[in-house]
Amino acid sequence: MTNLNSRPMSRRAAAAGLLSALLCVSQFPAPLHAQIVGSTTGVINVAGGTTIVGNTVVAGAASVAGATVVSAGSVLSAGTVVSAGSVVNDEECQSYQVLTENTVVSSNTVLLAGSTVAAGSSLATNTILAAGSSIAAGSAIEAGSVLSAGSVIAAGSVVNGNSYASATMLATATSVVGTSTLAAGSTIAAGSTLATGTTLAAGSSLVSATTIAQGSVLGAGSFVTASSIVNAEAIAGGTMLASSTAIVQATSLSGGSVIAANSILAAGSALVSSTAIVGATRCGGVVAVANTAMVAGGSALAAGTVVAAGSILNGASVAQTTVLSSSTTVMGSTVLAAGSSLAASSMLAAGTSVI
Repeated sequence: MTNLNSRPMSRRAAAAGLLSALLCVSQFPAPLHAQIVGSTTGVINVAGGTTIVGNTVVAGAASVAGATVVSAGSVLSAGTVVSAGSVVNDEECQSYQVLTENTVVSSNTVLLAGSTVAAGSSLATNTILAAGSSIAAGSAIEAGSVLSAGSVIAAGSVVNGNSYASATMLATATSVVGTSTLAAGSTIAAGSTLATGTTLAAGSSLVSATTIAQGSVLGAGSFVTASSIVNAEAIAGGTMLASSTAIVQATSLSGGSVIAANSILAAGSALVSSTAIVGATRCGGVVAVANTAMVAGGSALAAGTVVAAGSILNGASVAQTTVLSSSTTVMGSTVLAAGSSLAASSMLAAGTSVI
């Protein structure tokens, strides 16, 4: 069990990590060890889904600005602050907690806004940083990382030996293979990847978006907004899926996305950013609710669903976190608070939304 302060934690499932893959990128002559080092002040902005494909070290405390899904294999160092409603290794924190020892993430973990990841922590493969995240200047991004097309290299940067006198947008995906410097004010575009050995300097800020786990299906008619990634491919503009799409690689949906009928959310999925469900969507495994969810009438919450304190279930207020002992049909006002989770076989009806 994760060691926190003496305050109790209740069991519950949340989102797990996702599989991811590198984009096809332009190649350069490569030394074995290279990095991007930000300037001493300012931040490098993350414009969309950026996938960690190796162990990334948190060199200085990083704030959690919005619900963040942390993948298995990550390590949360002693001193990490876990805000109320967060989940660490399937255990819900009912109040503010501080980790008293290093904690290896081995199962579902979602840190809610207000948490702080302590220096010395590490984020494992499949953790995805969404739009709104930022990497503090002074961070190091190792060789093997990829800057997607659309990334902006600020004046004063040096990338793979090329100096930039003015801000430049990359026309093609670029692999980091030589010692490079990203100046503050640079932007990392959706679909980029961070390779093993990357370090995040103090002052970085983390946010996730709705995470769709491998094994899920997005039904035909689902709408994916810009800065999302679907099967490791960056979405440059809003795109409607013409056919049912099986999820086999890293997938993160930015705010405003829509999940259509006949979708299936596999275990490890997490409803994070504003997302509308416009047709019956089945939970194929435990799905985390990381922000307030308005559950439409006709939905079915399977036995084992965790209803977090502060929720409303069929018009009744829920004062303490509750695990449903039997399937419950939504017939009245139902709002699931952050920290809830949907058990496998739950069904979300059209009109359900995450805010």
